[in-house]
Amino acid sequence: MQVTATSPVGLPKSQVDTPALVVDLDTMDRNIARMAATMRQAGVGWRPHTKGIKVPAIAHRLLAAGAFGVTCAKLSEAEVMAAAGIRDILIANEVIGEAKVRRLAHLCAQADVVVAVDGEVGITQLDAAAAAAGTRPRVVVEVDTGMGRCGVAPGDAAVALARRVADAPHLRFAGVMGWEGHTCAVPDQNQKRAAIKDSVEKLTRSADLCREAGLPVSIVSCGGTGTYQTTAFIRGVTEVQAGGGIFGDMRYLNHYRLDHECALTVVTTVVSRPNPHLIVTDGGFKAMSSSHGDPRPLGLPLEQVEAVLLSAEHGRVRLTEPNTSLQIGDRLEFIVGYSDSTVLLHDVLYATRDGIVQAAWEISGRGKLQ
Repeated sequence: MQVTATSPVGLPKSQVDTPALVVDLDTMDRNIARMAATMRQAGVGWRPHTKGIKVPAIAHRLLAAGAFGVTCAKLSEAEVMAAAGIRDILIANEVIGEAKVRRLAHLCAQADVVVAVDGEVGITQLDAAAAAAGTRPRVVVEVDTGMGRCGVAPGDAAVALARRVADAPHLRFAGVMGWEGHTCAVPDQNQKRAAIKDSVEKLTRSADLCREAGLPVSIVSCGGTGTYQTTAFIRGVTEVQAGGGIFGDMRYLNHYRLDHECALTVVTTVVSRPNPHLIVTDGGFKAMSSSHGDPRPLGLPLEQVEAVLLSAEHGRVRLTEPNTSLQIGDRLEFIVGYSDSTVLLHDVLYATRDGIVQAAWEISGRGKLQ
């Protein structure tokens, strides 16, 4: 974002107009350092997913901390990261359709892009587009390790598809990827670790079978924020995609039992106090999502918060007992419920340290759905 005379950079966070999405740099940097240290300890590469981050400046911060590349969910997200000078990019998704494969093939002239396939159609389309563009994208076979979404079956089916990629003259077979997302919310931690191991070993075994078939495998990619502390240490994994944990949020805390600090908040203004049991702010579901996790208001006793209710432009905090500590015009800050469903609502992310705005980052990955 271009800094202007009206930019809040250098001003206290309290002077940013609301509702505003804010990240605390010290907290985020501690989360980054923690994740990077885990990858180093495990001896795996870190390719953080940017689908919920969407800010190239943060992606560069991750590269400086030890990541070697990034992961994107969509081609348009990869185009944003490539335009920001990031070279090693995995699109952990199938790219289908003439318009998209043409763009992808030409993007490979600007960045070293890896893309997933899980069927013959994707291979045929990618190969034809790469031939026309004069590029050779790296390709990984997506393996369904239990998520029940995209991906070919593990084992022989994965090997057969890998062989088909290797035979395509304009593609480079690079390996396999998967996502053990169905294990994230297993409540018992011992059972969760066992479920992650069972899932990921379907992927690593598929990689081993590809090697036995004479297919070189350099990439075995998996792992998200909800699983990385186990996934990174499973034999055969070469890289982990966890990224959202740099922010931390209520979903990671409550559903994934991940004890990362929460760095991402939405700052709102109290606009009404109809009664001592109700606080109304100017931030509703257009400013902070309750999808996959309710935002948590800060500065109020947790036991007094009966519910957080979001309508389009208003956030209501219903209290179990009277509390008049907040009045109209005061600020109320919320820990984000789920970063993936909140960052995309904003144009700007304000980065603060010690309560002072250090940067106003354009969320340039916002709206990149194609």
